[in-house]
Amino acid sequence: MLGIYEKRQFSDGEKVWLGRYKNLTNVLHWHFESEIIRIVKGSAKIKIGNSVFEAKKGDCFFCRGEELHYIISTKDAEVDIAIFDEKLCPDVTEKYRLISPKLPSDIAVKECFADIKKELSQKGRFYREVINNKMENLIIDVFRKCEFNKNERKTSFQKSLITKINNEYSFITFEDAVSYSGYSASHFSKMFKAFTGMTFSEYLNVIRIENAIIMLRDNITVTSISQKCGFSTIRNFNRVFKKITGYSPLSLPSDFTIDTGLRISGAEFFDPTDEASILM
Repeated sequence: MLGIYEKRQFSDGEKVWLGRYKNLTNVLHWHFESEIIRIVKGSAKIKIGNSVFEAKKGDCFFCRGEELHYIISTKDAEVDIAIFDEKLCPDVTEKYRLISPKLPSDIAVKECFADIKKELSQKGRFYREVINNKMENLIIDVFRKCEFNKNERKTSFQKSLITKINNEYSFITFEDAVSYSGYSASHFSKMFKAFTGMTFSEYLNVIRIENAIIMLRDNITVTSISQKCGFSTIRNFNRVFKKITGYSPLSLPSDFTIDTGLRISGAEFFDPTDEASILM
């Protein structure tokens, strides 16, 4: 399953977004900001990374930036979501990662969320600094009371890797990507599949075909497109094109689009939340 990229947009220069949802359901997605989840009422199934939880009222979870996650709540359940810029506390969030995303009950998430909600609604003097300070203190409290490991990934490594592939799709190779990552080939493959839901070659082909579609609309010949997109032969290009789109290059509908969910550069705002969910 492909994890969709959500481009978070904060308002008024804020670095914290806080909202309460009823009937919250969203698809597997990720964003560069970190997130704290609190079950206010009812229950929900929550997946964060490789862990799945049956969460009940009062349970809280920490989802670090770039981690794949989803929430499927029961009918009439209410869930608080706080999304914040990791740069609020980089010495903690960028250097360490929690062993388990589920938080102990003695962390004052409820009280912190209430204070932040009040500040966001009133927008008094220096309210941004106040909410940043409150969220930073909560983050520190989380890491003081939870077990954690050193963070193995580079800051925003996935972002830089995906951007590199998107920019160099016509000539980048698996070996190039592995060398860039600094990991072994096997670890890189495992990491890339977990992050994107695809193998490196599958993702690269999607990006190549996505760009090929743009070139087709510019009336570039199929042979030239094949070469520009890094395919060794026109036959291979046609085969991959049909596998991904279901059409041959010359029969592709004019309004056909591919959405990998990981096109970092210039990505539009994407809301992973189901239409039946209600932002209270």
